[in-house]
Amino acid sequence: MPALPRLAPTIAALAALVGLGLTAPGAYAAPETAVHEDGAHAQALAEAVALADQLAEREQTLTALNRRADARDRALVGRRAVLADYGYHGDPGAVRAVLPLASYDVSAGFGLTGPLWEAQHDGQDFGAYAGEPVVAVADGVVTEVADAGPYGLRTILTLPDGTEVWYCHQSEASVSTGQQVHVADVIGSVGSTGNSTGPHLHLEVRTPDGAVDPMDWLRAQGLDP
Repeated sequence: MPALPRLAPTIAALAALVGLGLTAPGAYAAPETAVHEDGAHAQALAEAVALADQLAEREQTLTALNRRADARDRALVGRRAVLADYGYHGDPGAVRAVLPLASYDVSAGFGLTGPLWEAQHDGQDFGAYAGEPVVAVADGVVTEVADAGPYGLRTILTLPDGTEVWYCHQSEASVSTGQQVHVADVIGSVGSTGNSTGPHLHLEVRTPDGAVDPMDWLRAQGLDP
């Protein structure tokens, strides 16, 4: 029997190549080896496609998160501006109280007596244009919206500690009894209903111990009315 050409791999070399999943150039690949290689390539391709899909999904998620973050930042800038209009200039996330009006002139104060009032003046008057928005000075629950005789249209906001804030002489109310409101939410409008000589907000602050000077209460909240 003639000798095999020298370039042909030996049986041992072929075994080594097959064991590595490789074949020498021009060498014969057994059908089962070819099927194995095709399966490995298909699996690798599927894994690559799956990885690409995961990366694309993560990129979409990050894009959505960035958009929400941008929207939140824009809202935060707007919220900061609103709070600044009502006398609060700190961190919007830490706000506890604001002033009831963005624009006003301080007029009759707490404790005055005279012919304009049936008894001692238990509130603070803020002169403002009719229709000027009135806002909640703090978080609370609306416990009354009604015509209150000399107080005119009155909204009472009750705070978590039991303090009542009275908004009187309003032209209209934007809230209803039982409604939860948050600091700086609009609750009504300046008017001249009831015993009033002109458009203004009569604000009273009544703690469980009685009426207190609204200006002192607002200052205690870190505001400068």
